[in-house]
Amino acid sequence: MTWIKRFIVPVTLGVAIVLTFSASLLPRFDLFLAGQLALLIIVTAALVLLMGGAGLLSLSSAAFLGVGAYGSIILVERLQIPLLIALPAIAVVGGLVGWLLGLVSLRLSGFYLAIVTLGFIMILLIVMKQGGELTGSGYGLIAPTITLPVLGDLNAQSFALIAVFLSVLAVSGAATLMRSRFGRSWLALRDNEPAALMQGINVRGAKLRAFALSSAVISGAGGVFAFLLGSANPGSFTTGVSIFHIALVVVGGLTGGLVGAVVAPIVLFLLPEIFDFGEYRDLFYAGLLLAVLVFVPSGISGAFTTVTKRLRLARRRSEGADK
Repeated sequence: MTWIKRFIVPVTLGVAIVLTFSASLLPRFDLFLAGQLALLIIVTAALVLLMGGAGLLSLSSAAFLGVGAYGSIILVERLQIPLLIALPAIAVVGGLVGWLLGLVSLRLSGFYLAIVTLGFIMILLIVMKQGGELTGSGYGLIAPTITLPVLGDLNAQSFALIAVFLSVLAVSGAATLMRSRFGRSWLALRDNEPAALMQGINVRGAKLRAFALSSAVISGAGGVFAFLLGSANPGSFTTGVSIFHIALVVVGGLTGGLVGAVVAPIVLFLLPEIFDFGEYRDLFYAGLLLAVLVFVPSGISGAFTTVTKRLRLARRRSEGADK
C-alpha cells in the first residue's frame, strides 16, 4: 500500500494526460460528448462522497452546477477575473454555500433533508430568472471568449479536454479521500450515526465537510460546463437534472466506491447518445434503474466489490490447495 500512495499522484497525472490526448483525436462532436460525460463523472464522484460516503441525500446538485456556471461567467466577464483564478474561486464560493446549506440541515436527514435541498434549487431558479441584467433573466448569460497567451482563443473543444483532464483528477481524489480518515468517518456516519458519535467521530464536522466538499467540486464542474456549452440558462439547472444525477449515483452504487461513478454516466448518458434512443430514452432510464434496484441493490460499485472479493477468495483457496 505504501508504494501505491507514493505513486498515486504521478500515475493519476499520467492517466489524465493520456486520456486527454486520446480525447483530442476524437471528431468535434464526439469530443463535445466526451466533455459532457467527463463533467457528469465529476458530479457523480462528488455525490458519491456525499450520498454514498456520508449517507446524506441531496437534490441540490443542479443548483451548485448553476452557481458554478453563472458565477464563473460573472467573474470572468463582469469582474474581468482571469479564468484560471475564476474557476477555483467559484469552487470555493460553492463550497461555502454548501457548508451553509449543511449547517441549516444538520438536524435533518432522509426525506426532510431532500426537501430542504430541493427548496435551494427553487430559490436559485427564481434568482436566475428574476436577476435582471446580472443573470440575464430567463435568457441566461453568454460565456465570453477566453484568450490565453500562446494558446490563443479557447473553444468548446478546449474546455472538453479540460473536463476530461479534471475528471481523472476528481475520481482519483475522491477514491483517495474515501480511503482516508475522513472517508472512514463518513462511512461510519452513513452506517450508524449514533455508533459513530459514540466512537468519538465529530458528526457535525463530518456532515459539513461532506456538504462543502461535494458542493465545491460540483460548482467547479459548473464553471467548466458554462464555457463548454457557451452559455448558462435556468433550463440547464432544474430539478430534473438533479434527479438524473441521483439516478447516476444509485446505478453506480451507494457503497462509496468510485467504479460506479465512472461506469454509470457511460451507461446512462453516453449509450443513449451513441445509439440515439430518442423517445425511448426515459424508458431505458426507468428500466435500468428498476433492474439495478431489484437485481443489484448495491449498484455497479457493489457488484464490482463482490466479484473482486470472490476472485481473491478463489485465488487464496487455489494457492492453499497447491501448498
